[in-house]
Amino acid sequence: MLRGRLELPLGGQRISISGGPFDAMPKGARGLCLEARAARVAEAEWQLDVPDFGLPDEAALRAVLADMLAAMRAAPDGAYHIGCKAGLGRTGTAMACLAILAGAVEGDPVAWLRAAYTAEAIETPAQEDFVRRFARAGLAR
Repeated sequence: MLRGRLELPLGGQRISISGGPFDAMPKGARGLCLEARAARVAEAEWQLDVPDFGLPDEAALRAVLADMLAAMRAAPDGAYHIGCKAGLGRTGTAMACLAILAGAVEGDPVAWLRAAYTAEAIETPAQEDFVRRFARAGLAR
């Protein structure tokens, strides 16, 4: 079951990214899998293993999201998906950071993502802190 969609303005276009369990990735979508044990992990175009309720390595996340953004700019009409096991904590964290890199976030990135994707996204205080630090680091660059 998909948890929701995130609409990102990118290069004058609106890119739609579905989110939820990776195993619910829509057919034909290009996906980022955050769950090493997903049944459909072999279908992932991008993969970053993050423990359940855990945090990604920031440099690795930046690299995979930069690749994903480049793909979105090259094929804005494509289907994209980000998923973990439930599609909330790790997925929300990655979606928020993707939106930060795309320059789409206004105000608090956690509140922004929860309003734009699903209210249950970004499950732990550590994930909330990670997203806010990611945003601050992006502003300092």
